Amino acid sequence: MNTLTATPNDTGRNMGTGNAMTLYRVVNPDSLGSYTELLHHEPTSARVDDAAVWSRLRAWALAVLKRTEERFGMYQIAIVPLDQRGEPDENAFHDLLAADVDVVEDYLCWSGCSELVPAPQA
Repeated sequence: MNTLTATPNDTGRNMGTGNAMTLYRVVNPDSLGSYTELLHHEPTSARVDDAAVWSRLRAWALAVLKRTEERFGMYQIAIVPLDQRGEPDENAFHDLLAADVDVVEDYLCWSGCSELVPAPQA
């Protein structure tokens, strides 16, 4: 299976690095100085633009939040390309966004024990 990769011109080629399901904590979400911190990632064969993976990504992220007892807050989930070291490549992800690739990403509001605003059921 081909995976979307780092640069907009290479979105159909398999560069051998793959992708990852990622979970980020959004720090200071209500300010202009907000940023994200990577909490967890897991390799996946899913493409960054495969909408069918959204429910699996969301279920994975909620399981991680429950298992690790993360605190109240906002979290970002996404399928992100991996770099040559096998780490999520945030620059490649931002390049895909800039190229208008419809990447799989979403936000979760976490109470500390459950999702505050569950996603609509498809």
